[in-house]
Amino acid sequence: MASSTPKNSPKPDNKPIATKPATAPKKKTEQQIPRQQKQEPRKKQDKKPAARTSQPTQPQKASVKVKAKPKQKQDAATNRPKLDVPSFLTVANFAQILRVRVPELLQKMAGLGFEDMTNDFILDFETASLIADEYGFEVNTNDDLGADLFPAPEPKDEKLLKPRAPIVTIMGHVDHGKTTILDYLRKSSIVDGEHGGITQHIGAFVVKTPVSKKTITFLDTPGHAAFLNMRERGANITDVVVLVVAAEDSVMPQTKEALRHARNAGVPMVVAINKCDKPDANPDKVVADLSGHGVEVEDYGGEVPTVRVSGKTGLGMADLEETIVTVADLLDLKTQEDKTPVEGWVLESEVKKGLGIVATFLVMKGKLKPGAIIVAGQTWCKVRVMKDEFGKPLKVAGPATPVEISGWKDIPDAGEMGLEAPTEALAKKVITNREKRKLLLEEASQIEEMNKRMKERIEASRREEKIREYQQEGLTIDDIKELEPELFDLEAEKQIVVPYVIKADVSGSAEAIAQSITGLGNDEVQSSILYEEVGAPTESDIERAKIAGAQILAFNVKVPKNIINSASLAGVEIREFKVIYHLIEDVLETLTSKLPKKFETKVLSTTSVKQLFEITLKNKNKMTIAGCRVTNGVLKRSSVVRVMRKGDEIFRGKIKQLKHEKDDVAEVRNGMECGLSLDGDISYEVGDVIESIEEVEIKRHL
Repeated sequence: MASSTPKNSPKPDNKPIATKPATAPKKKTEQQIPRQQKQEPRKKQDKKPAARTSQPTQPQKASVKVKAKPKQKQDAATNRPKLDVPSFLTVANFAQILRVRVPELLQKMAGLGFEDMTNDFILDFETASLIADEYGFEVNTNDDLGADLFPAPEPKDEKLLKPRAPIVTIMGHVDHGKTTILDYLRKSSIVDGEHGGITQHIGAFVVKTPVSKKTITFLDTPGHAAFLNMRERGANITDVVVLVVAAEDSVMPQTKEALRHARNAGVPMVVAINKCDKPDANPDKVVADLSGHGVEVEDYGGEVPTVRVSGKTGLGMADLEETIVTVADLLDLKTQEDKTPVEGWVLESEVKKGLGIVATFLVMKGKLKPGAIIVAGQTWCKVRVMKDEFGKPLKVAGPATPVEISGWKDIPDAGEMGLEAPTEALAKKVITNREKRKLLLEEASQIEEMNKRMKERIEASRREEKIREYQQEGLTIDDIKELEPELFDLEAEKQIVVPYVIKADVSGSAEAIAQSITGLGNDEVQSSILYEEVGAPTESDIERAKIAGAQILAFNVKVPKNIINSASLAGVEIREFKVIYHLIEDVLETLTSKLPKKFETKVLSTTSVKQLFEITLKNKNKMTIAGCRVTNGVLKRSSVVRVMRKGDEIFRGKIKQLKHEKDDVAEVRNGMECGLSLDGDISYEVGDVIESIEEVEIKRHL
């Protein structure tokens, strides 16, 4: 954003900045901050974020006074990375700049003492500075370098809001029939075109229902675990979730995941109990199982409707259609279509022969036309060709319409919000600023992680050195634990973290690998991702990996010989892979090798104390000899032994002397008698059991 409205900004009846402040926050200080006057409650409208605002004029702001931070914190902030931000921005805008989720930012603000906050609350410089400080940044007001595109506010004139079609997401377990249900609704054949009958990408389709004649936009999200991330994106842009559960399989793991995503999205749900035409179908069990998993189904007096259907025969499909329409109608979905820039979401992206980079784009606000400039993430496009789901060219696409658009400069990431820019110049400026901020945030995060790892290694080295010093003074480990238990307690409680740097051929692979290995391990050892990037490893990667003690995972990229040599000299290991499963297995093996060693005691022989003898040594000192019989195994002079008395271990040490009759011997076998003394202070008793033992390392697994 900038301090003045851009030349090609929206007309005056659609101001580009959210000037209506939400209820002012209450800062929990000694003096209560007075509230602002609350705005009039809004009528229920579209739940989706509105389209973008570009560089704003200065709005009426809601100022928040806070206590000054301690001087040392202020001084430390001068060395922190600086984020360029506009003079005024909303909570949602700031979350976008910080690359955090809005709920996370609101929670952080609540922890700072702010109350009654909303997404569109306008932050002033003082408040933004306080929040940024919590994330390790210093903010710098620069309306040029801070320029960006944000979702636009809802119009003050409610006449500009028009009803739109609902976005309905189909979710569920693998092969429970999601695509078959869609196929029936839109009277086309898409199942045959999918590999193995399983949908591999998010598909968006507009359906005019045969009974109610109303339009619904369906998203068909994959059900298997490999596409968890895509399914989450589907849930976040939907109005209604249709959960498909097969009548013969009931609730499966992916069903539980879909339930979680639907709840997180906060949208109504309809349950379609599919395959009810099969002889082993048991829809009543499905209803009971869903209720057992916290779904308040209508059958048991709740609010979630269940419909028994068969996507194959058409059984109950009319009821499902009407149920979806009824639930959607209750939402009163409206959005602005005219006099507003376009806003939408990237669902898919790929490179097509003859078209270049194309993306499936779901319009949520405004009217998209060829020639429009759309910014999504770190790329932009001037819409060259626009087609519907059947490949037919379109001249205009309104809200809730999925279209395939070409003209992208780079491949946009699925799940990115797309916002219309008035000019190419502004689009390029926004991309430049976003790339700078992304790099700054990533570098700051990496530096923080590397400093943390360095501090941990220094602290571990300090503890080890301290323990060695005590041992040189003659103290045993038990003595040191009693003297300074913190030298061991911290180490025992600490989880071992194994950091990785991921370098891959494409961003999709890097992201998939990061998601696959993030959090692998247990409470003793766990993997972490320092960062993931596209391209072969570089000298910079080696330097950063060395500081953090990280291993570099190179996936589908050729590592230059000079980089291999540099890594070897730096002590950084580079592991190369072509198959993701091999990479994951290698990470698991590494984590397993880092698990703390555990041992079990193996008893090699058992010897019973039968009587005690007292002898006088040459120096006239007396020594007690235990007269024993070996009852199991072979007792060796070199063995480590423990003395057991009534089941408790009272001594552990080495054998000082071992005799058979009058001869010193190296071992005594089962059934033979012997006399022995142990190297240590111990008082024997008849009946004690002396066991020779060996500590055997236990093979550990994750």
